[in-house]
Amino acid sequence: MARSDSARPRHSGARPQGHVLAHLSGEALADALDALDWSEAPCAGLGRVMARRDLDLAAALCVFFNGAPERFNYLPKPHVPEEYRPVARHLDNICLRINSGFYLPLPAARLTCGAVLDRWLGYQRADRQEGRCGRWVLSEARLAPLFDDGWHRVPQAHHPEPVRHGLWRALLAPLRDLRSPRAVLRGRK
Repeated sequence: MARSDSARPRHSGARPQGHVLAHLSGEALADALDALDWSEAPCAGLGRVMARRDLDLAAALCVFFNGAPERFNYLPKPHVPEEYRPVARHLDNICLRINSGFYLPLPAARLTCGAVLDRWLGYQRADRQEGRCGRWVLSEARLAPLFDDGWHRVPQAHHPEPVRHGLWRALLAPLRDLRSPRAVLRGRK
């Protein structure tokens, strides 16, 4: 998996709208979501796009970090300013989906927000050691495939040894064949 260590994903000047995002898929969708800066207000249709099953884990993480979650991570829900509550709700939903395994990792997906993710996980570990917790805690177990290049390789199949039958089974096999319906039908002809 290619991994870019830029401090923050780059955003182009044009913001894709929800109706444009709804018609994209695969890498085109990931590129459009990577260019999406919704840190001030979510674009129309972002919730529907983030609920799609074809969105991969790396793209979902980049969208999560494009919403700038660090601003509200240690702020209690009632203290989030009214104009930013839709952003916080979208971040809640994305984090819940990431931690529940809704977004699946793709072997060829690129993680453009790798440096931001590493920093976030480092802060999470420090919080855990200090006995505190932020609003959005990403499950490191769910993110493990992003850091393991071999997670998608199929393990070697174990072929069991053929069953060897005993002497009695070999001697009684012709008698068992006589009881089968096929033998009965052969005998009638």
